[in-house]
Amino acid sequence: MKGNTPVPRLKNHRIVVNQAWCKKCGICIAFCAKGVLALGDGGMVESVRSDNCVGCGICESLCPDYAITLEEEEE
Repeated sequence: MKGNTPVPRLKNHRIVVNQAWCKKCGICIAFCAKGVLALGDGGMVESVRSDNCVGCGICESLCPDYAITLEEEEE
């Protein structure tokens, strides 16, 4: 089968950035296919388009400082 396979969306989740651990390297921003993350005020990484997030976890797995977690939200 050719083409891109859609990434299944996690139902209830959110991206949490531990700003004390984040070194502003931008790896998470560069690899987010949906443009969810960006540098906010003060140069800190933040979720700016959370509705676009599919919950793939790439940002979490690539963060060298373990500053990003993908957490499930209660309904």
